[in-house]
Amino acid sequence: MANGVWHSELECLLELDKPDLGLSNSTISVTDLIEELLQPVATRRRDLLICAEKALDRKCKAEMSGVKSPHMYVRRHRGPDGVLRLRAAHLPTAHEMTQEESDRHKAMKEFLDRTGQNAGLRTTVEKATKSRAARPDVTIYGHGGVNLGCEAQLYNASPSTVLRRAKAQSEAGLVSNWITHDDTFHLVDRAQWMLIRDVTWREIDNAADLPLIGGFRVLADWLCTAAAVRPCPTGKSKTGCGKRHLFWETPRASDGIVSGYTGDQGDRLGVTVGRTIIGAATGSVVPIFLPSRRDHRTGSFMWVPVDDATWSDYQDGVTSDEPEPTPADQDLHFSGNDANSTCQFGDQTWTSSAPLQRRGIDSVELGITIETNALPAIPKQRTSQDRVRPQPSPSNLVPRQRIVDWSDPARFLPEPQPCWHCGKPASLLDDDAKPSHKVCAEEHAIG
Repeated sequence: MANGVWHSELECLLELDKPDLGLSNSTISVTDLIEELLQPVATRRRDLLICAEKALDRKCKAEMSGVKSPHMYVRRHRGPDGVLRLRAAHLPTAHEMTQEESDRHKAMKEFLDRTGQNAGLRTTVEKATKSRAARPDVTIYGHGGVNLGCEAQLYNASPSTVLRRAKAQSEAGLVSNWITHDDTFHLVDRAQWMLIRDVTWREIDNAADLPLIGGFRVLADWLCTAAAVRPCPTGKSKTGCGKRHLFWETPRASDGIVSGYTGDQGDRLGVTVGRTIIGAATGSVVPIFLPSRRDHRTGSFMWVPVDDATWSDYQDGVTSDEPEPTPADQDLHFSGNDANSTCQFGDQTWTSSAPLQRRGIDSVELGITIETNALPAIPKQRTSQDRVRPQPSPSNLVPRQRIVDWSDPARFLPEPQPCWHCGKPASLLDDDAKPSHKVCAEEHAIG
């Protein structure tokens, strides 16, 4: 990174460590100029900012490397002392798609188009939106669900490219859906995404469907007791914490609500790209964004079953022991140092930034705990004891107390509610799914 960059329109060297950027005799607004420098490359001329070495007709080491261009961009960089400075860095050379990428890209577009049409959905390929601001690889129009702007991304697009194209599709009424084979690409968690295996174009061309190995989650919801089939996230595996846990997990870590937690076994059928896309277009799968509790600007984009999209309904009951994050200092620091006009590409000038609180999603944000009253002990089921009782005659027949099976976990309420017989708080449901005490229900039931 450099503390100086050549501005091709102003035809001068900008000194990024000086408050006036070295323009002391100019009438240009420094505030407006800094705002212009920090604009995404997609919104300005790519050749606006140039390596000072190149501008002075000397050899730029970045250009000679073949992987970086002499053009630059400016960003805020936080140094090891924790303060922000303006720094310039070289842009990568424009990506040229290889023949392999081109074949896979074409095969993926044909697969998406074929998948939508086989499901009876209307699709278009490489067609611009009405505003001409977006042109998805394949557009799949929803039937009871959402309209999808699918992008087959087989090389690493820049963050600004992903955000710009996703925003343009959103403004056109589309949900941007990026499909890739590499989870290190910048598109992950900057828009809705799907991760597939690294497959050849022939595999894509011959596939009836493709396994989906990332970007899809299901919601596990359980009451934490000693008998729970899932482990307690707080480590109280022997007794359970008595609270309710919700956790977003991959389909392969979940074997359905009935059989519960099975570790690495899970649902062997998993999910596929085709089934998920069709589900999104027809309404059985929905896109959600799960913001980080530490920084709501970041988080995780996920495709989830529509029945699991009630996550936000539980947010008011979330408990967390995490401290509120302290906002970092966002003011720019200017040391007053002169700009270095030599190209420093490849030199050991990089220093790690000061540690910040983690942005984005992690295992904590994927799970929440809801406070509930401690679960009462499971009432002992009543049995007849085989006692000999006198058989009443028809003339003196009276209602007999009924024996009810109270061992079913489905009878327990997350929170006590008024008993519909006596009005006092009750933690159980009777056979009519109404809050009731065990004794009240049996006394008012006719055997």
